[in-house]
Amino acid sequence: MAETIVESMPLVRPTVNMAPKPPLMTYVGLPTWLWVGEDQWSNVTGSATIGNTTVTVVAEPIRVTWDLGDGMETCTSAGRKWQQGMSSDEQTDCSYAFQHVSDFEPDGVFKVTAVISYAVNWTCSGTCLSAAGTLGEVPGFTSEATTIQVGERQSVVIR
Repeated sequence: MAETIVESMPLVRPTVNMAPKPPLMTYVGLPTWLWVGEDQWSNVTGSATIGNTTVTVVAEPIRVTWDLGDGMETCTSAGRKWQQGMSSDEQTDCSYAFQHVSDFEPDGVFKVTAVISYAVNWTCSGTCLSAAGTLGEVPGFTSEATTIQVGERQSVVIR
């Protein structure tokens, strides 16, 4: 019954957020901040009752897997939202430094997607064979693709 509940739960299709924010360009080697909305990083609960048996399933977000076009990044939180006026000393626990320019990609940009994975556990009350258990890890839905242009800056020393 728990598997059926999970199939009907409204797992999140995250929204991709980055800083610099497209259409602004980012650069090779520059940490690009990544985050999903705080409201998207929360437990999802579902339950069902048949007769005198009630099963409740809780899906807890455990990570976001980012496909950034030239690599992957895994973050164990929603990430930190970048805000205008933040100090350059501010840090995030979810970022990615692109390794390549996007010039040779279709339309000159990398496509970026994210998916939240959940740890899924269930409890049972009433007439049950077991009081609780785990369904393991379940991926949510992949985000809509966002694009970002990646350039390169080089410095020249003149003597």
